[in-house]
Amino acid sequence: MVTMMELAQTSSTGRPTPELLLNDKIQSALAWISNDEGFFDGFTNRWIPETRVFVMEGTIRSSKTVTAIIGFHYRVQRQTAKLALIAAKDYDAINDNILNSDFGLLIMFPDKYKLQKDEIGGYYIAVAGSDKKILLAGYSDAAKWKKILGKDIETILIDEVNIADELFVKESFARQAATDHPISIMTLNGDDPNHVIYQDIINKCIIIGDAPASIVAEMDKPIIAEGRRVVVKKKGYYYTHWTFNDNPKLTVQQRRNMQTLFPVGSYYHKTRVLGERGVWGTMIYADYMTEDILVDIHALDENNRPKYPIAKYTIGVDIAEARAANVFALLGFDRDYKYCYIVDLLVFKSNEGGKSVGYAKKTEMLRAFLAKHQGKPIEGIYVDSAEGNYIKDLQAYSLGFPVTECYKATILERIHLNVMLFTRRRLLMDASCLQAYQAFVSSVWKKGREGKEREDNNLPMNDIMDAVEYGQTRHMNALLAALKRMVV
Repeated sequence: MVTMMELAQTSSTGRPTPELLLNDKIQSALAWISNDEGFFDGFTNRWIPETRVFVMEGTIRSSKTVTAIIGFHYRVQRQTAKLALIAAKDYDAINDNILNSDFGLLIMFPDKYKLQKDEIGGYYIAVAGSDKKILLAGYSDAAKWKKILGKDIETILIDEVNIADELFVKESFARQAATDHPISIMTLNGDDPNHVIYQDIINKCIIIGDAPASIVAEMDKPIIAEGRRVVVKKKGYYYTHWTFNDNPKLTVQQRRNMQTLFPVGSYYHKTRVLGERGVWGTMIYADYMTEDILVDIHALDENNRPKYPIAKYTIGVDIAEARAANVFALLGFDRDYKYCYIVDLLVFKSNEGGKSVGYAKKTEMLRAFLAKHQGKPIEGIYVDSAEGNYIKDLQAYSLGFPVTECYKATILERIHLNVMLFTRRRLLMDASCLQAYQAFVSSVWKKGREGKEREDNNLPMNDIMDAVEYGQTRHMNALLAALKRMVV
């Protein structure tokens, strides 16, 4: 059964609030999240304790995040403690996924919450008609989340808990110890079954409803305790599994489209499409790349117009000392960031004839690279942030373009972006950039660190990927937003 939830007609931003449909799965999850006192189950003739942890694991576009936000709202309105908490990777993720998405907290409940700025410190959400506050914490930076220390927090929402700092998760639980009805609501896509979040928290939950057999087997795996085989569960810990079929807004065709997002058998297909847990293989990109991403960037269509229209360019720069190579990568983007193009590549060694190539020579090479692409709308030159001194030197040379450090996204964030781009054939390379193709297709995980750390043996392939990524990350959020729009 699907019902419609009554929401405000317009949000605090003036945007109309989309229609929100609640099916049986969503309503059941909201009932479990709202369980702050416990209840007697006449069917099983047992007392069900109040919900202390509620986990929502599964595929992308499964309604788990929207459900978590609504459930969080219910608990914040009912709690007696003054503080609640929303946590995600960083403030951009909190804003884009939790607060101001189409079904974000501030969009669905504009009369209940307002974004405020502390006189000293960052932003928080004020709860209308009360002295309650919702703190905001980006768990990827300890300096950003340590403000929760020493505070009593009753209701906590942690988005993508599998990528959260382990110490942050433990500390957030500790902050709830002195509150009346603490609850932690957690969302995640599938991850490595050996991940600490499964071992410490999720596998100790009671499964509500259906879940894949592999996950049931993992969560209900018995251990030996006092000579007996027992399945360890914690009181008030509950788990739900989510798939495309749980999203009442998706059409049949949209569900079919998402089933083919990633190659069958790949890590991303298993964790994002099937919603199961899985581990990476050795190769990072090979499953997602095809040779047809090598194109003639300068080709014209039948109407004599550019086949691959480029609205703006960036240059990514990776500078080497004793390492393998220096790389300048010219990246192009279409107007709507649906496509990213590797247009040109210059790779040269750090040593020539046994002598180190100095900064003066590197700058000379950069000037020549810029002259080759004179007239193109180049936004800027983005250099490895570790090269602070060289960045200052380049800024002093007045090269005609802004020079700044690149946005230092993590390796895993950059890998996720490029897996998505390769899969949708949205990262294309000029045929002259074969070195870039070979670098990505040969990229592997560090042995024993699969899914966590890319192998770097000081080979040119790593410098090539880094330079490309430094140019990409200038528009990382725009590329991800465009990919998200294409999914549905």
